[in-house]
Amino acid sequence: MKFKNIGKKGIISLIKDDLIHIRLVYGLEILGLNADNYSLRLTETIFQLVGIRIDNDDFFEDYMDECRTILNMDIFKHPELLNSMALSLYKKLITEYKTQKHEK
Repeated sequence: MKFKNIGKKGIISLIKDDLIHIRLVYGLEILGLNADNYSLRLTETIFQLVGIRIDNDDFFEDYMDECRTILNMDIFKHPELLNSMALSLYKKLITEYKTQKHEK
């Protein structure tokens, strides 16, 4: 599937960036720095590019919960974990896209 000319590789790249950002924000919070104002809103951008409605709170929370599992992974020592997780999240997004498309 090709979404808004960005394609699968582009979406997966954005997902990886989002996961790394989640780790960064969490690390800053551990250091006592409030990083809430530095949200890149990548997840919302990814949803829009794929064509998923952001108002689906249940799916959004499930997706974010899965994203947060990156906090338990050493992606710098094992970068394949980041690739695997990004691909898994991409597949989850595509499944939701197809579900929402059939609901219309």
